[in-house]
Amino acid sequence: MKTFIKNIAVAFALVASFAFTANADDKAAKKSTGFGTGIYSTKGGKINVLVDKVNQDSPTILILRNNQGEVVYREVIEKASQKFGRSLNLNDLEAGKYEIQVTSNGETQSKTLQLTEQKTERVLTIN
Repeated sequence: MKTFIKNIAVAFALVASFAFTANADDKAAKKSTGFGTGIYSTKGGKINVLVDKVNQDSPTILILRNNQGEVVYREVIEKASQKFGRSLNLNDLEAGKYEIQVTSNGETQSKTLQLTEQKTERVLTIN
């Protein structure tokens, strides 16, 4: 049941990102790009990346870098994949700033994110 709900949520997010992209295309001043991305976080410490390419001329490269510029995650998605999504688990990464880059056909879109440690509260009980 949880998997079904997660699938519905991902499908809704994908549809919503396409709706916002279609709405933006109506604006004449907006520059046309070769692909659209949807990048959002989940409560479980994951980042979902959705990509919709206009054409299939080149592969797409997904890169996650830390604040020192070191590549933490890199994936090359074949050029035949026009629409795809990835879920990146960030639970094992150290706190700090990160950047997600999606590159296809010479165009790059990027987002920065900040991972912070959750402070735990100490509880004292006296019996």
